[in-house]
Amino acid sequence: MTTIPFGRGPQKDPLLAQASNLPQEIAPPRDLWPAIAARLSEQSRAASRRFTWPMALAAGFLVAAVSALLTWGLVRDPGMVPVNYGPNSALGAVQLKARDDLLVQFRQQLDELAPETREAVVKNLAIIQRAADEIGAALAQDPASSLLNGLLLSTYQQELQIYSTVVTSGDALTRRT
Repeated sequence: MTTIPFGRGPQKDPLLAQASNLPQEIAPPRDLWPAIAARLSEQSRAASRRFTWPMALAAGFLVAAVSALLTWGLVRDPGMVPVNYGPNSALGAVQLKARDDLLVQFRQQLDELAPETREAVVKNLAIIQRAADEIGAALAQDPASSLLNGLLLSTYQQELQIYSTVVTSGDALTRRT
């Protein structure tokens, strides 16, 4: 393989010519490892003094408590709150009143669902809430957007479909096959 010289080479550049005369390898004047090992052991001893078993146990309990609180908060009736469509939605009082009436029946049927079905319903309602929040934020920027208003209406219809499915076929959803 041949290389094509590009620009000034070492023979034309005095600085590169001097650099090419330098030795390729230089051995360290002394063995540096003992000093490095000593510093590492000092750092590990300092770190072990700062973090003791009681602190580790307390941190474990703190993580377990926060996890339990978050789980309890998510499991404790998360599907009972209707989706919030925000002030920029084109939904009127009539639509929201019809949704609230259906929501009363939905709440009664939700407790009778099998746990895995109830969890799926709650997850779907959470997805709808996130979609409504994102569409609402976009509508705040562009309230006249027919596309965004159509998406919001579709989100509203999906929420009503979930409520209606739980209310009308609650018995069928609780049966296990």
